[in-house]
Amino acid sequence: MDKDLAKDLATRGFMAMSQLTQALPVLKQNCGEAEYKTYLKAIGAVSASISTEIVHRVFAEHPEIEKEFEAKVTKNGRLF
Repeated sequence: MDKDLAKDLATRGFMAMSQLTQALPVLKQNCGEAEYKTYLKAIGAVSASISTEIVHRVFAEHPEIEKEFEAKVTKNGRLF
């Protein structure tokens, strides 16, 4: 895959995981415990799948993108 496309895809993967994770406090406040745990588990599974199936594949093909992302997190404390 072209490097620019790979970087865009990895960025979108991280953004999707971030958006889902940010929903957790709202879910916890507005759902019963059992329903919250169901969504927590689902968000964890989706995030793991995005990480494994998209982000790690991009990093395996383009390790320089992983290094770039790590440098941003080290410098800014976050990727975005």
